Amino acid sequence: MMKQLLFGLTLAAITASAAAQDRVFALVPAGEVDSALLARVQAYLEENSTVAVRLAPAVPSEPGQNLEQIGRIAAMSMESNDHGIIVLARSTLDQPQGVCLPDDRFGVLNLARLEVGADAARIERRAGQEGLRVMSMLLGMAPCPFPLCVLVGYDQLEDLDEMSGNFCPPCLDRFERVARKAGLRIMEPPRPDSNEAAVAEELPAGEPATPDVPAAQEPEAPAQTPDAAAPVAADPAPPAE
Repeated sequence: MMKQLLFGLTLAAITASAAAQDRVFALVPAGEVDSALLARVQAYLEENSTVAVRLAPAVPSEPGQNLEQIGRIAAMSMESNDHGIIVLARSTLDQPQGVCLPDDRFGVLNLARLEVGADAARIERRAGQEGLRVMSMLLGMAPCPFPLCVLVGYDQLEDLDEMSGNFCPPCLDRFERVARKAGLRIMEPPRPDSNEAAVAEELPAGEPATPDVPAAQEPEAPAQTPDAAAPVAADPAPPAE
């Protein structure tokens, strides 16, 4: 009976630990936001933050709403395992570029401002940069003084294009530490197929795998016995010119 009780407590502890490490950030659109852009920003955030980001259904928005109102509506849609929510909103140019309220667990990015003077690739990068900044604020991180870090302060939108697109190494280390402490799911890098990895280790770089083929062997000459009556071989004739 005691063994069964201990086993049950251990299993419950393992389950609780696994659940504690399964929190994510939610990414949602508000207004007319291209689904392909949303998916690319999700991939950008996961790749550069190493934590899981789930795509959530769009939140309703109405003309005239400010970013904070949109964010509060989005926060109401969060699921139990969401650490915070990031909103890509189709707002207006009279609204700020973004709003983040860590105590209320949301941040809202204004695509109308992020799109100014930018092509599709630059819009994706700007949204990804600002998304990383929101994620760090929702985890309680401070700005970074290092110029080559996405968390450095800036004044103009053009400054964002000159900044790094990801964390500096110290900030990335800190982000991962606080993310683990908050129970966020860490994205593991993909592992190569075991067979492919084994072949890659055995062969030099750039050499294709080929099956081992035994070398051809010449037939053995039949054994000969000396013949006392055999004539002595003459010297070979010189080659014809």
